[in-house]
Amino acid sequence: MKIGDEAPAIHLTDTSGQKFSSRDKVSEGPLVVAFYPLAFTSG
Repeated sequence: MKIGDEAPAIHLTDTSGQKFSSRDKVSEGPLVVAFYPLAFTSG
């Protein structure tokens, strides 16, 4: 990706079992996505 490119859509299920779509959330305002490699693991 290059600066200014549109991020691909992210579709997940949240901890409540509800569907999550980044496209829906972006329409509500700015969205920050953070990744934590090895979070909640013994590694």
